[in-house]
Amino acid sequence: MATYIIRRLIQAVPILIGISIISFAIMQLAPGEPTDRFRSGRVSAETIQNLIRLYGLDKPVLQQFTSWFSAFWQFPFRTDAWGYSFVDGRPVTEKVFEKIPTTLLLMGTSLAVTTIIAVPLGILAAVKQYSWADKIITSMATVGYALPSFVLGILLLYTFNIVIKPGSLLHLPGSGMNTPGKNGDIPDLIPHLILPVASLAIQQIAGWSRYMRSSMLEVLQQDYMRTARAKGLPASRVLLKHGLRNALIPVITLLGLTLPSLLGGAAITESIFTWPGLGLMGVQSVTTNDYPVVMAIVMIGGVMVLLGNLVADILYGLVDPRIKY
Repeated sequence: MATYIIRRLIQAVPILIGISIISFAIMQLAPGEPTDRFRSGRVSAETIQNLIRLYGLDKPVLQQFTSWFSAFWQFPFRTDAWGYSFVDGRPVTEKVFEKIPTTLLLMGTSLAVTTIIAVPLGILAAVKQYSWADKIITSMATVGYALPSFVLGILLLYTFNIVIKPGSLLHLPGSGMNTPGKNGDIPDLIPHLILPVASLAIQQIAGWSRYMRSSMLEVLQQDYMRTARAKGLPASRVLLKHGLRNALIPVITLLGLTLPSLLGGAAITESIFTWPGLGLMGVQSVTTNDYPVVMAIVMIGGVMVLLGNLVADILYGLVDPRIKY
């Protein structure tokens, strides 16, 4: 296993290099420059040129990339390895790691809610195939999966924050993670989490439950399941010990694909609910052409994609003893 992990980590290096080259090229081709927001009658041309030199934007593109790439991999030995934000001059590492706990809270909660709800729903739909329970779960999953996340988020925000007036029991806050003046107050944090978590989890639950149902149906028809029943084992033990473990492989694949969003953040959802995480900061950085921040978030996303695939492959071996590395 250790040899396999080391080999996968070595293989990840050229992939990350490719991601960095493509991302940097896209940033260079994007319209606008970081100094555009200063171009007004109040800022002289000389000041703007000084800013261009300060940001290093007057250097050849290849030199800019080489300087950024060589410095980026010196983290954590240099706190300024990821450069400085063009907007406020703060170190990018400081800005990014300031947002990571907020994004982990949102994405981790949505992932936990998805797992707790989707897996039992998928099992129930498979065990009760073609029953009313199966039809209801399948229909709701189809509707939930068909709704784009941004549409679902706007609908939830409009319904529970605007239509339902403040003071009502069902009214939920629709922006930020705390009411002003109540930072760190957990009872105040929970209501702020409900809408963005629901926006993320509903679509994931719809997809996960369908995958779980399909996988469980396939497992229920296997010979070893019939043998376990013939031995007189309790139905719950047959289902959970012999069936669930083998049916989890597709869900593990989904988990590996979901892990990158834990740090990359759901940019659309965070923007709709102004959740102060990496996703919202990434959108704001794109609009202001804050290249160092955008590149840092893109690279974090790339690392998480590779890490998610690696974790999924390792979990395959833990769930299914037939898989060896």
